[in-house]
Parts: sequence; C-alpha cells; structure tokens
Amino acid sequence: MKTKYKFLIGGLVVFGAIVALSIVGLQEMTVFFYTPQEILAAPDDFQEKTIRIGAMVEKGSIDWDAGKIKLAFRMTEDSQHYIPVVYHGVKPDMFKEGQGVVVQGQLEGDTFYADELLVKHSEDYKLEAGDHKNKQEMYKSLMQ
Repeated sequence: MKTKYKFLIGGLVVFGAIVALSIVGLQEMTVFFYTPQEILAAPDDFQEKTIRIGAMVEKGSIDWDAGKIKLAFRMTEDSQHYIPVVYHGVKPDMFKEGQGVVVQGQLEGDTFYADELLVKHSEDYKLEAGDHKNKQEMYKSLMQ
C-alpha cells in the first residue's frame, strides 16, 4: 500500500474520531427547555435528566429556609397543575410569587431539584415613588 493511502486512511480515522467525540460532547452539554405541561404529560420521560423548566411561581407556595439556604416552591402555567421545586442556594433578590422563573436541574419522582434558578424580569427600570421627582434629577444625582 502506498504511503499516500496510509495517510489518507489515518486522517479519515482521526477525523471520524473527532466528529464522534464532538457529537457525544454536544449531546451531554445540551439542556432542553420544557414547560410544566410537557413535563406533567410524561414525567417518566424526564426522570434524572438535566432539563430546564420555565413557568410562574405559584402564589402562596414559597417556603424559604434561610438557615439551610433552601428554597421550595411550586411552578405552574395555569394555576391548576404544578411541579414542586427544591433549590439549595441563595434566593435571588427579585424572586417572588407570581414571578416568571427558569430552573435547571433534574426531576426525581414528583419533585424537581434545581441546580440553577433564574428570575425573569422586565427590561424597564422604574424609579421608586418618592426617591426622585423625575429622571433628570436621578441622572444628576448619579453624576455627582
């Protein structure tokens, strides 16, 4: 066999190995986003897989234990069906009832154990009542 073909075959083997490792790596790093209805429709399909869920925090469901740094709440889309969520970590300042959140973690049984908690919020920043009369005064105070 000519040396030229040996290099060609060797190059194809190395290229194939790199492509295969890249595909496997991308599949492991890919985290899909679901809604609570999709999860509740087939919960067994999502057991112990790392996924993201986006929904609203159900009113009256927040249980914050500052001593254990543990946050438990329920996520819902329609206020009728919900997924209980447990998160161990610092509670975001903007986290509250009725707020949109995205959690990343794993579903174990009926409970979702979140490793990451993101709070959705508006892009609009508003002045608190009584702090400044208008935006110009606020900007002046920032420049001083």
